[in-house]
Amino acid sequence: MPANGTNDLSKSSIVRSASVSSTLPTDSTKLHSPPIGTASVSSEIKQLSDAKQADDSHSSAALQRKADLLQSILDSLADGLAAVDQTGRFTQFNPAGEQILGRGIAEGQVPDLSEAYGLFLPDGQTQFPHDELPLIRAMWGFRSRDVEMIVRNESIPEGRWLKVTAAPVKDERGGLAGGVVLFRDNTATKQMQQTLAAERLYLRHLIAVQDRDRTLTAYDLHDGIVQLMTGALLRLEACNARDVAQADAKHEDVTTATQLLRDALEEARRLVGGLSPPVIDELGVVGAIDYLVANHEAKDGLEIEFTHQLEARRFPAVVESTIFRIVQEALNNVVRHAATKRAAVKLEQRDQQLSLTVRDWGCGFEIGNRKAKRYGLRGIEERTRLLNGTIRIESETGRGTSIDIVLPTNPTPYDTNET
Repeated sequence: MPANGTNDLSKSSIVRSASVSSTLPTDSTKLHSPPIGTASVSSEIKQLSDAKQADDSHSSAALQRKADLLQSILDSLADGLAAVDQTGRFTQFNPAGEQILGRGIAEGQVPDLSEAYGLFLPDGQTQFPHDELPLIRAMWGFRSRDVEMIVRNESIPEGRWLKVTAAPVKDERGGLAGGVVLFRDNTATKQMQQTLAAERLYLRHLIAVQDRDRTLTAYDLHDGIVQLMTGALLRLEACNARDVAQADAKHEDVTTATQLLRDALEEARRLVGGLSPPVIDELGVVGAIDYLVANHEAKDGLEIEFTHQLEARRFPAVVESTIFRIVQEALNNVVRHAATKRAAVKLEQRDQQLSLTVRDWGCGFEIGNRKAKRYGLRGIEERTRLLNGTIRIESETGRGTSIDIVLPTNPTPYDTNET
């Protein structure tokens, strides 16, 4: 039994050994194959790597498309756009900017953009300070909006108005990374504004001219028709006061009054027609003053010394008329108020100015006590002011009066000092 048992055990062991052996690989290379599951992990890694590369490629393509779209938008802008980094180097400069400024991108760091591009303050003469340029201020963190300036250089000799807006550029941490500026050609708008402003100024001038004309008409009435009619009235009153035995004197008064009324009628016709005094048209300002002097000497017994030294024979009508009226009123004042028979008139030209002096040696008056309603002197002052001239009146009790006036030979027809 034992022997048989032993044999059976041996057989059994041999069988099991053979069975186990039969399950082992017979090819020695298979002993080095990776463990079960490693191949699938490698495959997953490869798939993830390929997917990441595909995603990166897709993202890069998307970013490139966005960058191309942004550049296309910048290139199509009608307004100029430029950007600089924190060192002042240009990082962006679109075609419209080059067209508007007349120059392209400046390479490297530019020490003075105003000088490089020809940028000026709105006065057109003063160069725009470099440190105050909107783009430079943007690099320092300041915003600028609708700043006006002029660009003028070899490409734009006539100059061009710009309206400029700028803002700082910040990085992902919020720090300053540079600046960006947007600018447009504002010349057409500026010219339109200037045209409208000129038209508004012209309308104001028209109103001023109308007021001036009304004022001058009032002085013309006072200095012309009123004076002539007053003289005629005095003559008629004198005639009425004479007795019958003074027939010759009465005849003279009536004759003089008639002539004065004729002169008043002629003056009225001149005012209605808007003409200068007829004697000026015929004789010029010197001849017209000669006429006044002769008339006062014959009618009022004045002794008037008239001297003149002029480079031109004629001047603008408004100048000649003003001088004539001033001399006329000044001599009338001598007759009415000075209580003297001696007077002098001097008219000289000094380059582009006319100097007029009317002097008497009468009773004079205190300048500070001049009557407010003395329209004669007020009229002389106003006529001088309306032609942008200057006047000085000097008078002293018992020593006479002197009126000194300077007028431009070609004055502006109205005050242009308004801004």
